Amino acid sequence: MRQTLFRLQLDSLFSTESIDGIPLLGIGWMAVPWAALTLYWIWRAAESDAPQAERKALSIQFVTGLVAMVIINLVTRGGPPGPIVPVFGYGFLVFLGCVAAGMLGVRHARRQDIPEQLVWDLAIWLFVSGVIGARGWYVMQYHERLFAEKTSLLEQLKAAVDISSGGLVLYGGVGLALVAVVVFARRNRAECPPLKLIDLIIPSFFLALAFGRLGCLMNGCCWGDACQLPWAISFPHGSVPFNSLAARGFLHADAASTFGLHPSQIYSSFNGLVLCLVTSAIFRNSPRPGQTVAVALVVYPITRFLLEILRGDELGQFGTGLTISQCFSLALLAVGIVFSVWLFRQPAPDPPSHPVES
Repeated sequence: MRQTLFRLQLDSLFSTESIDGIPLLGIGWMAVPWAALTLYWIWRAAESDAPQAERKALSIQFVTGLVAMVIINLVTRGGPPGPIVPVFGYGFLVFLGCVAAGMLGVRHARRQDIPEQLVWDLAIWLFVSGVIGARGWYVMQYHERLFAEKTSLLEQLKAAVDISSGGLVLYGGVGLALVAVVVFARRNRAECPPLKLIDLIIPSFFLALAFGRLGCLMNGCCWGDACQLPWAISFPHGSVPFNSLAARGFLHADAASTFGLHPSQIYSSFNGLVLCLVTSAIFRNSPRPGQTVAVALVVYPITRFLLEILRGDELGQFGTGLTISQCFSLALLAVGIVFSVWLFRQPAPDPPSHPVES
């Protein structure tokens, strides 16, 4: 695990140091990925014959970003050591997942003649609703632990919104994101049929999930149950899994690390990647809108239910041996079966008048 990937020093441009084994980089180094990303978008705009105004706007965006970095550097110079901003592994991988998911969505949109701007607008809706839903579920589920020793309302509010070190529950984000995508799809039905638009985001969701679960590994959350397999992993003293297992009496407080645990985060990441590939193939080749959604609603709850068996961070709920996520998986599976039956009772769609690129 590596909760902090690196730190940014705002009053230095291109410094490279290391504190406690964590790189400390000047803010100027951020110009490298910023330039790469902007040049990629300019190249994509040129390839797609985008208007000259769009390419000019991208160039201005690039220059504006560089100027902003220089201004931040100049403002923070000249006094005591400037502020140092940590970049957390969890948040960084979630960010990468969102970018990769958006790019995959745009790629699928081009093949289906869906406006690209519609995809990016939807991505913003999904990101905001997903984070709010995932954090809201976490706060409701762990409010006693989260608000322990938080006496004032301000402290409780800060604790509720602090996601710098994790604290997101996937199914909470999925629930609110589903509401958001349905509302968005209905509002934009003139540009794209709602079911087709929802189909479009399914592979992207699973790709983002694959990145996000690697973020869980970096953060140390969502850990697995005990195992003695060759690929078992352990977490160091003071980590989230260590503290939780010690509090439950499974570890001595002076132990150097946890015992071997299933790398459930890696299992879940691999599951997300496989489902991304499967649903991408279905989306490209299925003539029936909604079929990708139907497959996801049936298959993902099953894989999630099974993966929960190998996890050790949650206990049984409601007097059963099932975790909350397993209970939600069963409910989602029921919804998926009902939706699938309804979908395949609908009249078969007319074949496209021209072949769709695959």
